[in-house]
Amino acid sequence: MLALLDEYVRQQLVLPRTAEELQQNYRNFTVACNEADGRLLGIAALRPFGDGFYEVRSLAVDCEFQGRGLGGALVKALLERARNLQPPASCVFALTKRPHFFQWLGFQLAKREAFPAKIWLDCRQCPKFDCCDEIAVEYRLERKAEA
Repeated sequence: MLALLDEYVRQQLVLPRTAEELQQNYRNFTVACNEADGRLLGIAALRPFGDGFYEVRSLAVDCEFQGRGLGGALVKALLERARNLQPPASCVFALTKRPHFFQWLGFQLAKREAFPAKIWLDCRQCPKFDCCDEIAVEYRLERKAEA
C-alpha cells in the first residue's frame, strides 16, 4: 500500500502515510486487486470524524490502471459502506486537488470550514495551511426512513 501511495505523495495529491498508520487503520481501507495475480491495483480509505462525518482519503490507483473507472469504483464502494454503517453516515467528504473527479461521482463543492475536525487534526499541521490549494467536496447521504 505504501508503494502505491508513494507516487501520489510525490505529486502532493495525498498526504504521506507511515506503515504504522496503515497497519492501525487497515479496516478503513477498501482495496482492488488483480484477480489473476493478486497485485494491488487501487486503495481508498474511509476515515471517521464523528457526528456522521467520514472522509475519503488515501485514494490511489496504479498508474497502469488509471482512467478505467477503478478510482470511481473505490469511492462508490466507500459510499456504500458509509450508507451501511450503524448509525449510517450523514456526510462523506474529501479535500482534493481534483474536485471534478468527485463531482462526477455526485459530490458537491463545500467549504473547508464545514469540517473543523479535519482541519484541527490534519490541516493545521500542513505547511500549506495558510495557502491551501485543495478544494472541499461533500456527498450528503440520505437517511433511510425508520420502519
